[in-house]
Amino acid sequence: MVTIRDVAQHAGVSPATVSRVVNGLVGYSDETRERVEAAVQKLSYETDYLARGLKTRQTSVIGLLAPMVSDALASKVMQGVEEEAQERGYAVMLGRTGAKSAFIAGYLRTLRTYRAAGVILISAVITQETRQLLGPNIPIISVAISDKSGSPSVAIDDEQAAYDATRHLLRLGHRRIGLLAGDPASVFVAKPRERGYLRAMSEAKCTPVTASGSFFYESGAAGLDGLLAQDAGLTAIFAVSDEMGAAVVNELQRRGRRVPEDVSVLGFDNTSTSLHVHPPLSTMAQPLEEMGRMAVSKLLRSRALGPKIMPHHLIERGSTAPPPISSPQT
Repeated sequence: MVTIRDVAQHAGVSPATVSRVVNGLVGYSDETRERVEAAVQKLSYETDYLARGLKTRQTSVIGLLAPMVSDALASKVMQGVEEEAQERGYAVMLGRTGAKSAFIAGYLRTLRTYRAAGVILISAVITQETRQLLGPNIPIISVAISDKSGSPSVAIDDEQAAYDATRHLLRLGHRRIGLLAGDPASVFVAKPRERGYLRAMSEAKCTPVTASGSFFYESGAAGLDGLLAQDAGLTAIFAVSDEMGAAVVNELQRRGRRVPEDVSVLGFDNTSTSLHVHPPLSTMAQPLEEMGRMAVSKLLRSRALGPKIMPHHLIERGSTAPPPISSPQT
C-alpha cells in the first residue's frame, strides 16, 4: 500500500508537507502543492482515513480532546501534538468538549468508529468509562496531568514544581506568601500544587495563607480578596496558573499596589498569558509543546504506555523581587 512517505519521496518533500497539503493546511508554496497533488494522483495515494482504516484496522488520525482547560495552556499542547503528528504523517481531530460528559463520549465513539491511531487528553484523567468507550484497541494518554496510578501520561511533578516555586519566593526574602490555589475538586493538579506550597512554608516555619480559584482569569480578583482578607500585608502571591497570576497583577495595580515593589506575583505554566501583563509574569514553566510531542511519540511507538515525568523550570521576569524593606516578615 502506498504510504505518505512514498508520496513525499516522489514529490521531493517531507511527510509533514504531504500531510499539510492533503489536509488542506497552510505552510507551502503553490509549486509544492502541485508536486504533491501530482504524486498523490500518480501513486493513487489513499487519503480517505476511514477507508484506509478498514484495510489496516487503524487510520492515520489522532484524537486530541480538551475537556476542561484554558485556551492558553491547551494551545501550547496542541501545537506540539500537531507538529509531531504531521511530521509522522498523521492528522489530528480536535475536540473542545468542556466539562460535558456527553460531548466527551460522542468524540470517543467517533474516534473508535474512525479506528483512530490513538487519543490524547489535555489535563484530564483517563477513567474506566473512557477506556470502555474507546475499546481495547485504541491507546490513550493524558498530558499535563498525572493521577499517580501508573496510567499513561506525560506530565511534570506538580507538587515538586509548586514547592520549588515557593522556595524561590522564600529565597528572595518573602515570608508572608499567599497561595491562590486551583479548584479544590482538581485532586490531581490543584491539590499537589497546594501540597508543594504547604511543604515549603512548613519547612520555612512560615504561616500559610490560601484561597481557591478555578485556574481561569475570572477567579483571580475573588481569590485575591480571599487572600488579603486573611493577611493584608502579604508581600508575595503564588498563583497556580498564569491566568490567575495575570488577574492578580492587574487587580493589585487597579487597587494602587505596585508589582513587584509592593507585592511579588508568581504564576504557573509559562503560557502566552504570562507575557500579556505588565510587568511580565514570573512563572514555573511546564514544557507544554514538548509534552504534546512526547504524547504523540509514545502513542505511536508502543501500546505499553506508562507515565513520563517531564522537567519543570523557573522563568524569572519582572513580577517578582525581594520584599519591601519596610514590610515586617513574620
